[in-house]
Amino acid sequence: MKKGIIAVLAVVLLLVVGYGAGIGYFAERFQPNTTFAGVDVSNKQLEEATTEVKNTIAEKTITITENGNEVGTINIADLNPEINVDEVLANAYNSQNPNNWAGSFFNSDTFDVSLNEYTNVQVSALNDALQEIGLSNADRTPSTNASIEYSEVEGYYVEESVQGNQLDNDKVNAIIMDSIANGEETAEINQAYLEPAVTSDDEEIQTIMTQIEDASNMTLTLTIKGNEEVIDQQQIMQWMGFDDQNQMTFDYDAIHEYLGTLNDKYATFDKSREFQSTMQGTVTVDAGTLGWSIDRESETEQIIADLQAGTDVTREPVIVGTGYNTEGDDIGNTYVEIDMNNQVMLYYQDGELAFQSDIVTGQIGTDTVPGAYSIWDKQSPSELTGFNPRTDSDYVQPVQYWLPFDDTGQGIHDASWQSSFGGDTYQVSGSLGCINTPPEAMAELYNMIEVGTPVIVFNV
Repeated sequence: MKKGIIAVLAVVLLLVVGYGAGIGYFAERFQPNTTFAGVDVSNKQLEEATTEVKNTIAEKTITITENGNEVGTINIADLNPEINVDEVLANAYNSQNPNNWAGSFFNSDTFDVSLNEYTNVQVSALNDALQEIGLSNADRTPSTNASIEYSEVEGYYVEESVQGNQLDNDKVNAIIMDSIANGEETAEINQAYLEPAVTSDDEEIQTIMTQIEDASNMTLTLTIKGNEEVIDQQQIMQWMGFDDQNQMTFDYDAIHEYLGTLNDKYATFDKSREFQSTMQGTVTVDAGTLGWSIDRESETEQIIADLQAGTDVTREPVIVGTGYNTEGDDIGNTYVEIDMNNQVMLYYQDGELAFQSDIVTGQIGTDTVPGAYSIWDKQSPSELTGFNPRTDSDYVQPVQYWLPFDDTGQGIHDASWQSSFGGDTYQVSGSLGCINTPPEAMAELYNMIEVGTPVIVFNV
C-alpha cells in the first residue's frame, strides 16, 4: 500500500517538475503547433523564428498565372524584399502564455498575417522580374477613361471607360505577398490591372452631364429693338466644349462672331443710312460717330454666364453707342441737319423746324467730312486750337460757342470773322472743316440744343 502511494506521488512530482520545466522552456520559445504567415515557428526562440520567417519568405518562388495561363515564375529573393515582421512577430510571441504550453500539443495556434502589409519589394526589381517573364506594360493595352463626346445625331453623351490589361505593380505585389502568406504556390494576376481613373459613374462626369442637360435645354432670347433672336439648343451645342479638366466651356470666338452677324443685321454704328432731308428728299448719309451696336466683348461674357447658369433668359443685349432707345431710327425727330450742298443748317425739335441758318462749311482741301454724328459737349466760351494746312501753321481761335460733334475736331461754332454766310462763301473763305455760323444765330442754337443731339451732315 505504501509503495503504491509513493509511486503515485513520484509520478505527480515528476509531472509537476516536467510542467514547470516546460513553463521555463516555453517562456523563451513559441509553443508547439504555432504557425506565423504559413511558417512553422514551433519551439523556436523569437530571434530564430524571425530569421526563419524572413528566410522562408525570401526563398519562396511564385508561379504567375494570368486568366489561368501560366506566365512564369518569380523568385522572391530576386525582388530584394524588405520583410518587416519583427514587431508583429514579437506581438504574437508575447501573446502566448507559457503556462498553457501543454495544451498547445493538442491545439494549434495560427497567426494569419497579410504579408503585403509588412513586406516591401523593390519596385524596379519587380518590374524587371515581370518584364523577364513577358509582363511588360509596354506591350499591353492601357485602360481608357470615360469621356464626354459629341455627335450631331446623339448630341453630348458619355463614352464608357474601357478596362485595359496594363498591370498595377502595387496590386501585383499585394497578390504575390498574399499568395505567400496563404501558402499558395501560384498568384493569379487578372485582378491586378490598372483601372480607368474616370468611369461613367464618377460624380464629375454626372455633374458635367447635368450641366450639359441644363444648358442644352435652356433658351436664350435676345430682344433687339423689338425683334427676338432666339439662341436655341443646336446653337448652344455648337458653342459648348470642355477643357483639360473636363469643365464645361463655351467658345468665346464663336459667340463673338455670332454677335457680329447680329450687328450686321441690326446695328447702325459705322453704317451709311438713308435720311429724309428738308431740301433734297431722301439722301444717303455716310457713317460717322452716331449709332449703336451690340458690345460684342461684354455681351459674349454675358452669354457665357447665362449659359453656365442653365436657366431660360430673355433680355436685351449689352449696347454701346447712341440712338438705341430712340423711336424708329437712331436719329429720332430731334436733330441738326447740315446740308452742305445748300450751305444751310436746320434744327428740328420733336419733329418741328425750330431753327434755320445759312452757314459756311469746309473749304476745298479742308472739306467738312459728311456723316452722322452727335453733339458730345457744349462750351461757352471756348478756344479752338489746331493746325491749318493752308497756312502750314498752328492756330488758336477764341469763339463764344462751341458744339463739337465728331472725334476729329469738327463742330459748330460762331464765326465773327466771316463777312457772309451761305452761297459759295465756303469755296473762297471756307472753314477747316467746322460749321461756321453767324454769331447771333449761334447764340440762339446754343441755348436750344442738348448734348447727345444727332448731327446729320451730307453733301449730294
